[in-house]
Amino acid sequence: MSIPSASFLDTITPFSAPTKGKLDTENWFDPNHVTAIQSPVDEFRSNLAQINVLYLRADARGEYTSMLGSLVYLGMVSAAEGYFRSLLRRLILVDEACRHNASSRTLTYGAALHHAEDLLPEALLEGVSLANTKNVATELKTLCNISQMSKDGNVPAALERLFNNFESICQVRHCGIHRFGKLGSQQALRLGMDKHKPLLEKPLALTVLQLQEIAEALEALIRAVNSYCFADILKRTHSAGPTGKEKTKLYQDTWQLDWTQDQKRFNEYYDIFASVGGSQPSDPAANVYAAFMTFVTAYNAKK
Repeated sequence: MSIPSASFLDTITPFSAPTKGKLDTENWFDPNHVTAIQSPVDEFRSNLAQINVLYLRADARGEYTSMLGSLVYLGMVSAAEGYFRSLLRRLILVDEACRHNASSRTLTYGAALHHAEDLLPEALLEGVSLANTKNVATELKTLCNISQMSKDGNVPAALERLFNNFESICQVRHCGIHRFGKLGSQQALRLGMDKHKPLLEKPLALTVLQLQEIAEALEALIRAVNSYCFADILKRTHSAGPTGKEKTKLYQDTWQLDWTQDQKRFNEYYDIFASVGGSQPSDPAANVYAAFMTFVTAYNAKK
């Protein structure tokens, strides 16, 4: 028996040269795509609906697999993260207080050089993961001054249960991204070792029903956060405005208390948060403005 040369060690797993020597990543994206003008919540709902079609059609054909379920799961969390990024970007562009908070953030030279002006706020968040409760709460607090949010990951009591579900969903997501779906000890500890210890190193095996439950939990969170932030920010535009009672004035413009005069400014906020079409659309802007005026009247009447 002849002794193989040392170079033989390099071929324990022989491989063929790929058909493409260098992958052309610039051809992987759609240069003709035109972004639809949607609110962040409607963008999320549209993305989630497209994701739902993937596994529901596969299930109807009898072709659903747990592998497909794992991939769909990652897409669902990505859609939720996309909502938070889009919301923060739009608010920085429109809201005076958010824009002021963002002005102290560091922006890379490359982003400043190449990004379109309306996309620059997105570059501020490129190094931030919004697939966990703490980071979402931190950004909503530091960029948008959302009340009852904190850098420690605290959220308003009304949203706590929804964010707890979100955190669990995000912890399981780590398994899909870093461990090909298998449950690691860190995630098991965060999810509860008492119940998850027998599942260590076991793969994710989501059913269609469980995916539907996850989609419902994410949509409930996004819609609730959307409503909470809208009310919190809109009220602040008056309370921290020139005629408001807060000591720190965050806004220069005053609401004129007349729909005709306020319509343009009000619609800038309404268009960020409103959901149109589909199930459970938002009330018309004029109706929401009337509710805002009810708040303003009550606020002004307080001593």
